[in-house]
Amino acid sequence: MTELNFNELAKEIIAKLQAEDTIYLATSAHDKVTARAMAHINDGLDILFATTDGSEKIRQIRQNPNVALVVGTLRIEAVATLFGHPSGHAFFATEYPKKFPHLGDAYPERPDDILVIAKPAKMSLFKFTGKPCEDVLEPGSNRAYRVDDLQEQAKTKA
Repeated sequence: MTELNFNELAKEIIAKLQAEDTIYLATSAHDKVTARAMAHINDGLDILFATTDGSEKIRQIRQNPNVALVVGTLRIEAVATLFGHPSGHAFFATEYPKKFPHLGDAYPERPDDILVIAKPAKMSLFKFTGKPCEDVLEPGSNRAYRVDDLQEQAKTKA
């Protein structure tokens, strides 16, 4: 394991989140796991998306706020909080229409919309630097490190 610069890895992950339009969200409750594609924006490392309050993902988040997200080779373990109506969140109300101007017509604002803010606990970015490795960011502890040889690590766990 190699220690990395937290701010540099955070900046790389933020750029990856901003560049991607779709993120995949997995939620679970009562031994049922579901996943779906979501249009998202990010505020730094936090991931924001809106949905209908009565949706299955919101019912599951209410039961279990621990969620997983994936975008490209970036895996995220996060805790989701329900904010309220998206129009009440200034950053989301301003930035989401800039990133997705076409979705305003496809998904007009509804009174039962709810904003979800996923705060990452751990972010793992798979890389290949001559051998497979994973750069890990732990925002809660301001820690960043590289797991240098995933193949060797897998052998020792087997």
